[in-house]
Amino acid sequence: MIEPVPSYLRDDRSEGSASAKLGHAPASDGSEARILELDGFRAMAVLMILVHHLFYGWPLDPAAFSWMPHALVFAIGHGWLGVDLFFILSGFLISGILLDSRESAHYFRNFYIRRTLRIVPLYFTCILVMYFAYPGFGAYFLLAVMFLANFFYPFGAFPPHGASVFWSLAIEEHFYLLWPLLVRLLSRVSLFALTLILVVGTPILRGICAYRGMDPELEIYIYSFFRFDGLAFGAILALWVRSPYFSRASAWKLAGVLVGLSLAVTVIGWPYGIMGTRTVASSALRYTQAQLMFAGAIALALAYRGCIITGILRSRPARFIADVSYCIYLIHLAMGDGYYFVLQSIGINDVGSFGAIGALAVRCIVIGTVTFGLAVLSKRYLEDPFLRLKRYFHNSKKRGVRNPALIHEAA
Repeated sequence: MIEPVPSYLRDDRSEGSASAKLGHAPASDGSEARILELDGFRAMAVLMILVHHLFYGWPLDPAAFSWMPHALVFAIGHGWLGVDLFFILSGFLISGILLDSRESAHYFRNFYIRRTLRIVPLYFTCILVMYFAYPGFGAYFLLAVMFLANFFYPFGAFPPHGASVFWSLAIEEHFYLLWPLLVRLLSRVSLFALTLILVVGTPILRGICAYRGMDPELEIYIYSFFRFDGLAFGAILALWVRSPYFSRASAWKLAGVLVGLSLAVTVIGWPYGIMGTRTVASSALRYTQAQLMFAGAIALALAYRGCIITGILRSRPARFIADVSYCIYLIHLAMGDGYYFVLQSIGINDVGSFGAIGALAVRCIVIGTVTFGLAVLSKRYLEDPFLRLKRYFHNSKKRGVRNPALIHEAA
């Protein structure tokens, strides 16, 4: 879901350090620096997904939502778009790491070992625990082990509710499989051309396949080749910040173009049902709407890193949530399933006991608290010990890297 900064740019944690003024801090493994503004976006992404599922992840009496303004209902109902924000962040961070280390002697080895240390320990632990928690879904968990969870539909291996989040991890792993080779072999101009093809071509492919009858939710939403455009948007941003065109003035122009395109897509697609759920227009362009807006916001945040206007993105709560976001994403649905399993086991009906609104409030508090608590324990006792091993797989410094202060430890 999220490499090394040269030593002269690393944060010494003193109040007057140059990197502190630029909005940098050590990474969670204590060895590298990170752009704090991106932590804010990561926190935003996982909170969008978490809140969306806390409200709508399990059936509840409609009266539980009667107090909510329409704008809030709309916002929470679209929290699933946080996955697209994660994709853009991953595309930016991973592309940046690869671009800045592409001439390293251990380019492939270091990248894949570091990705393995970041992703595999918690991911495989979740698969193991959920395998026993959800008996009868062995075929799906076998696909998940092979990072093919997003192709469960053609195999007829449907996921249990709590483990259904693995699809997005599979997409990122497929990106990690292909992108390092392309970054190594292609020039930056060729990479930029390829990312543009992905950004433009992927929605067209989604639209064609939706028109020809592919399922918008079971196929188009989760197959890797339908979702690479979000990662490509991130790669475009990574190329931009390492180009001579990176500046605050160009950031405003880029953000303006991206937001303008999002609005144009919305206006043009409105008569064709772009805001619907199973129309050809929504299948093709719904994700693109959000990706354009997210990419524009990230571009501005990168240009104004360390400034007061991006302060909320660098706040301690944002950094804390970003640090535990990986585990939160993987376990939050399973924690909700566990909550309702316990209620059922002891014969409690949440709506009957607390009322519709009370049931919503109680489940948000309980599931949210347990999820954050386990995520903190996972970060400290499972993830961090492996993350500390990443310091043995640094790439040698490359001369001529533009804007090295923008390199960020991927989550």
